[in-house]
Amino acid sequence: MTHTELHAFLDGRVVIFEGGMGTMLQEAVPGSHALELLNVDHADEVLGIHRAYVPLADVICTNTFGGTSIKLGAVGLSERVKELNAAGVRLAKQAARDGVLVAGDMGPTGRLVEPLGDLSFWDAYDSFRAQAEVLAAGGVDFILIETMSDLREAKAALLAAREATGLPVMITMTFDETFVTPTGTDPATAANVLASMGAFAVGANCSTGPERMVEVVGRMAQVTGAPILVQPNAGMPELVDGRTVFRLGPDEFVSHAEKLVTVGAGLVGGCCGTGPAHIELLRERLRGVRPVSRDVPPALRLSSRMRTVEIGKNLPFAVVGERINPTNREDLTQEVLEGRTEIIVNDARAQYVSGAHVLDVNIGVPGVDEAPMMTRAAVALENSIAAPLSIDSMNPAAFEGALAALAGKPLLNSVTGAPDKLDQVLPLAARFGAGVVCLAMDETGIKASAEDRISILRRMVDAADRHGVPREHLIADCLTLAVSAEQERVPETLRAVELARTELGLPTILGVSNVSHGLPDRGVLNASFLAMAMARGLDAAIMNPMDESMMATLRASSVLTLRDRDSAGYIREHMKRRKKRKSEPEPRAQDGIETRIERAVIDGNVDGIEAMVDDALAEGLEARAINDGVLIPALEEIGRRFEKRDCFLPQMMLAAETVERAFAKLKPLFPKGEEASARATVVVATVEGDVHDIGKNILASMLENHGYRVVDLGKNVPAERIVDVARDEGAGVVALSALMTTTVGQMPVVIGKLRQAGLKCLVMVGGAVVTKRFAASIGADGYAKDAAGAVTMVNELLQK
Repeated sequence: MTHTELHAFLDGRVVIFEGGMGTMLQEAVPGSHALELLNVDHADEVLGIHRAYVPLADVICTNTFGGTSIKLGAVGLSERVKELNAAGVRLAKQAARDGVLVAGDMGPTGRLVEPLGDLSFWDAYDSFRAQAEVLAAGGVDFILIETMSDLREAKAALLAAREATGLPVMITMTFDETFVTPTGTDPATAANVLASMGAFAVGANCSTGPERMVEVVGRMAQVTGAPILVQPNAGMPELVDGRTVFRLGPDEFVSHAEKLVTVGAGLVGGCCGTGPAHIELLRERLRGVRPVSRDVPPALRLSSRMRTVEIGKNLPFAVVGERINPTNREDLTQEVLEGRTEIIVNDARAQYVSGAHVLDVNIGVPGVDEAPMMTRAAVALENSIAAPLSIDSMNPAAFEGALAALAGKPLLNSVTGAPDKLDQVLPLAARFGAGVVCLAMDETGIKASAEDRISILRRMVDAADRHGVPREHLIADCLTLAVSAEQERVPETLRAVELARTELGLPTILGVSNVSHGLPDRGVLNASFLAMAMARGLDAAIMNPMDESMMATLRASSVLTLRDRDSAGYIREHMKRRKKRKSEPEPRAQDGIETRIERAVIDGNVDGIEAMVDDALAEGLEARAINDGVLIPALEEIGRRFEKRDCFLPQMMLAAETVERAFAKLKPLFPKGEEASARATVVVATVEGDVHDIGKNILASMLENHGYRVVDLGKNVPAERIVDVARDEGAGVVALSALMTTTVGQMPVVIGKLRQAGLKCLVMVGGAVVTKRFAASIGADGYAKDAAGAVTMVNELLQK
């Protein structure tokens, strides 16, 4: 099915998707560890569920959610990708009738993609691509990628499915009760990144019940005109007498259906816990309801993993921080040559705190291998700072590396109108959905008149269209020239800014500080030029946000150009600075080494921590004191912030890596034998039948950084093996994980066998479907919602 045909299918009506497949199959065939295997071994049960949905839904989905080679490989089925996925398509198509579409269903791999885990982006891409090819060959109408929790893995899946099949691709993420994914992505950011990459539809599934999904859909609808798909659970799962129960019946489930459509959803179905009765009533409730017409204002929307910034007419002015640039900076030049990122991240943080909305990254140093260094810098920044990035380079390889490495939607800077440059960069922008800074110059240089610069920009817009880059992804740089050398060209730049908006409909950006080059009192000229450019319609500036005079001019000009309605931002900033002046402490000596190390852990300063540890040792601090008195409390603080959602998984993992670096330096200095006996032994395992180990792996890493001796048994571990290892290793705590509703029943089995063996170790349980009530009911000593909470629980258990 083509994109046009699918749009025609959707036109003017709410399209109904099926309900839960996985939970129905788990009830029909208890104990199954790989639902895709049922396409062969229990085909009649799969076919029966499809046929139950066909009279009720416009779309049914293949039973291939875990059909990647990576996910199937976790249960020894990696060689059966083609067989199991092809069988899944055949069954769905056998059940479907005219007017019912078949979606090729794809889910996450179950592993974390770098830098959060050890799975490379391209390995994930290859696994998704192989599955998508089989689904397309079987004849699905489109691809549905669902239940993604990591934006970078979602990008790999989308890219693979799009490029392997040419079919429309829909993709949905899963969000928690605070409206973010486990890795910190909000609904607007997910929608912006995935729609920019060419997703036919975006949305949310699983997650929570329909009531909280209303907010998720509403936020997505504000940033994209793409269709929005929503498939909520029948509430959150609860474990009752060892069975998983979803409390929402059909009546309560559909009570929010019309509201979901009102806020922007045009495709509605169900996920875990829903069945034919839910979908039948959903169809009845939405009969005759039409999707709302959404008019999303055009803007250039850039995203990090955690935040989206909008640039355009009548929107708040955007500051692009310019300080990550080695020009005339020996310290930064040397750091880039050494492959380090400490100064880069510190400069980025200072600019972000001072008001930068986007961070420009330029690491062009003679002699550096720019592509891998740009990737390293971009990843370090995205994991540390919430601001989207501008990748500033003339090297297409540097662009490509950063685009594949980032979870968000960056801006590609320094792209000229030279045809060869456009042919190199625009395909990358189209492939990864990036924004592009269009420099108003070509192979002949910078034109004198505004009209000639606009002519170049017009050719660039046409070239972008040919390469599949939407106009909304472009921003025009009409080029700031030094007034000391070419005074008459500055008014032409200002005129070009105005023409770019009125004639081309493009937002505009300038590097404002170039105007003062070669003259004294540069700040005065820069600030005056910024105010003049904003009066002509400038939307963004590459500037130094730590220059208070420039920021003051920006705030004042935003009021005078109506970008700051009712002067709200101006007043808010005034009050903030006034409050800061009143509360500023007395000048103090430089922070001590312990404080610097603690801050380095919380900030994730991987490259700088070893030197700080050396400084601490040189000052006479003992290795054990540094570890127990500084590193572990800092890691506990990042855990508390994670629990309060003041930071997310990327920041927590970066802090853990920082501690690992420090601990590796300190470990050889511990008194003999102390490194192994400092804290208790913890055995961690995912219970038998469950192949999910993301949370367990994070817990193991964090426990090691807290000084515990960790014995990681992996996933799908039989109860007998857990008991044997706990006895042989003298475990103080056994930490059990289960993600599936069908495998949590193994937890009481393990606890019972540990007690029967007479072992005194304490048992902690956790996982997506595990609750505190269930933990108590099976005799567990403790329960934790996530890895950070699990570390706290281990500490508390052992103190008792």
